[in-house]
Amino acid sequence: MPSAVAVRPLVLALCLALPAIAQEEAAESTNPGAPAPAQAQDEQGDEASVTPPPSPPATSADAVERAGKLSDELEAQPTPVVQGFLDAYLAMVDAELAELARIEAAPTESPDRGRETEVRADIETLISAADGLVKTLSKAGADMEPARARLVTARDATTKIAITEAGSLTRATAIELDKEVLKARIRPMTLELVQEELGVWLALLEATCAEISAKEIAGLQSTDEGQARFSEQAVLLRGQRGRLIERVNIVISALEKKGGDGATAKAYVSSVVATPPITGVNAAITSFTAWLGSPDGGIAIGLELLQALATLLVVFLISRIAGAVAERAMRRVRSSSALLRQFVVSSVEKGLVLIGFLMALSALGVNMAPMLAAIGAAGLVLGLALQGTLGNLASGLMIMVFRPFDVDDIVDTAGAFGRVMGMTLMTTTIRTMDNRTIHVPNSMVWGDVITNVTANETRRVDMVFGISYGSDFARAREVLLEILTSHDKVLEDPEPNVRVHELADSSVNLITRPWVKTTDYWDVFWDVTETVKRRFDHEGIQIPFPQRDVHFYNEGAPAPSLAGPEVK
Repeated sequence: MPSAVAVRPLVLALCLALPAIAQEEAAESTNPGAPAPAQAQDEQGDEASVTPPPSPPATSADAVERAGKLSDELEAQPTPVVQGFLDAYLAMVDAELAELARIEAAPTESPDRGRETEVRADIETLISAADGLVKTLSKAGADMEPARARLVTARDATTKIAITEAGSLTRATAIELDKEVLKARIRPMTLELVQEELGVWLALLEATCAEISAKEIAGLQSTDEGQARFSEQAVLLRGQRGRLIERVNIVISALEKKGGDGATAKAYVSSVVATPPITGVNAAITSFTAWLGSPDGGIAIGLELLQALATLLVVFLISRIAGAVAERAMRRVRSSSALLRQFVVSSVEKGLVLIGFLMALSALGVNMAPMLAAIGAAGLVLGLALQGTLGNLASGLMIMVFRPFDVDDIVDTAGAFGRVMGMTLMTTTIRTMDNRTIHVPNSMVWGDVITNVTANETRRVDMVFGISYGSDFARAREVLLEILTSHDKVLEDPEPNVRVHELADSSVNLITRPWVKTTDYWDVFWDVTETVKRRFDHEGIQIPFPQRDVHFYNEGAPAPSLAGPEVK
């Protein structure tokens, strides 16, 4: 029986001959009396040149390289030419499958084993290109059922080769098998094939665990020197076992997704991992040293820690950049308040840091699915227990959206009067005029009357000055108007207003109402009050204080008549 290597040249030669034969048959079918292309070219001579149709690739490397360009290369070509390409690609798929089978049958140390991944990738490319040609010919009305059957057989053969490879796995090749490659290889398998695959991996894991057990027993029965040697060997084997368990879990997961029962396999995997026995100080030191230098022990954990730290650092820098971008974007939204900008920037930065923290935990090998489920359950419990906190959260969002005040505004709300220094989702921070800091829950702020003292640019200063009944109130009014109009911080529009407001028990009260900028309120209030006192003293206008007349009568003396003197 000829070998696969001897068959390949014959197949390639046949592939090269097929396009020419197909072209000749097409020419004869369309014009039986026309001369052959070569004869026609000889008859025409140099008058015209005929562009020959593209030829199928001669080698698998050429076929793989041209696979992505077939649609352009075969555009407007007749059906026989496309059929010739399809036949060539199908023949190359068969030849590459034979080559892959030969590589799988070679010894593990054979140099050909290094070409396995490359040949597998070439087969996938060739099958994909053949699929495209089949679709093209189907649209032209050709019968493609035989070609489709050949492609299905080729894919089945690839899967069977994968199973054969799993059956010949060694621990060295198994622990080096990439996990993503293993997932891709198992994905198209049926349930029965996955069960066979799992049996191969479990057998390999069982053999590794038996070897570890033998090393541990030998260490327990040996002297100190033997204990150290066997402990070191057991440490290396445990690292390899850990990598095997990762791949076995991948196969178990694939089995369960396809409807299989992986409970028994999971129970076995969990039962083979145990705390190694401590056989002595020297053995413990040797085991720890070997673990530190093991690719599956200390080195692996060190690399994971470095990866986690690098992830945190990169995400931290990204969060700072994203926060700056968010702040710049929010500043362009003129309708946004400083509190909303602060909230958005803080949320972006902290959200990215949280994502980075989860990514760092994932890099350390922590399974995030149970953790996320636990966070969700805890969130539900906390939501029910902390309804007041959620009320503060909702109130904080309402304050940010409707903006009754902003940072640096002076407000009077919930019994607190002062300047707003900031706000979180839970509390509003107010600094009073005597420099006390008050943290007011947002629910109390939103549920109470909010007086924003600095919301408007101008304010009216309301002051009342009382003069005695014996003083000239017209002159007092003139003095007050002079004081207001001469003050540089009193606004001309609206103009100041001074009126006799009340005839009180001890004084005639004049109300004084100048308009000022909000920032100048207290300066005007204090300046005008001081100036009024000085001017009233200078003008002789008395500012009375509450008075009461007390009448004394001698005991036994007749009381004076309150009706006045008797008129005669």
